[in-house]
Amino acid sequence: MSRRSGRVALGGACLVAVLGALAGCGRDSFIPETSGPVAQIEFGDGIEVVTPAGTSVRLFADYTPTTHNGRPAIPLQVLLGADVVPYPDLYGYRFIGTDGYYADMPGKGYGDNTWSQLGIGYLDLIDVRLLFETTMDPMLRKGHNVKYVIRAEVRRSIDVAWSDGRKLSAVTDVTPVTIPAGYPGAGADGLRLADVVTHVLPDDVTPGNYLHRVLGRDGAGLPRLLTWEEMHAVYYLPDSDRVVMEEALGSAYRVELPRTIRLEGGE
Repeated sequence: MSRRSGRVALGGACLVAVLGALAGCGRDSFIPETSGPVAQIEFGDGIEVVTPAGTSVRLFADYTPTTHNGRPAIPLQVLLGADVVPYPDLYGYRFIGTDGYYADMPGKGYGDNTWSQLGIGYLDLIDVRLLFETTMDPMLRKGHNVKYVIRAEVRRSIDVAWSDGRKLSAVTDVTPVTIPAGYPGAGADGLRLADVVTHVLPDDVTPGNYLHRVLGRDGAGLPRLLTWEEMHAVYYLPDSDRVVMEEALGSAYRVELPRTIRLEGGE
């Protein structure tokens, strides 16, 4: 898809006027051209949405805006759509501005957004900025209010939760290993659940002090809590989207569509 040359006058002439003022009568002139992603959409017209299945564009002109804080806005779940991926609650949502900023970038680390957080979030069409109802979710920070949004990346993630926090661990960010013999999917690439946890766990949380509950999207989980040592011998299989233990343990020790790893009983 080629770049569009015009701006969409969604939400009234105020959107065009404000964006034009910000840009100084030139495309994104208030932000270095090379600092952010190269998108298939002109800033102010819409956003690019990247999923495991491919890339599409959401044009603001295709939506009827609502009002948030007295300004035209699109609810984030409406903007992406419930069919953006087969199970939207199993994914993390990374919004990126034209300046390259995103909430979970190195040095920030606020985390990608969950689908439920998108239910209390809006895209302000005047500033092209995310706005979340931060008082409704203690994990939301001002840093999640990404401005000059141009792209949303939808990433299969597992939600890692501990006593006073949680963070999404994107499976594509975890270094894969070869599934050993004696496991379903032996010989293929997979992820150790211990690595999924440590990828996002804060330095002041010691996973060895906890037991670990692994839950699927349907709420079902492994028959028992796992020690940290056992978490090094449990694998996530991306191709079949499930968690497995040794075949000898039987089908009860498998979790389809894993969603959550919860650290319980620690200090």
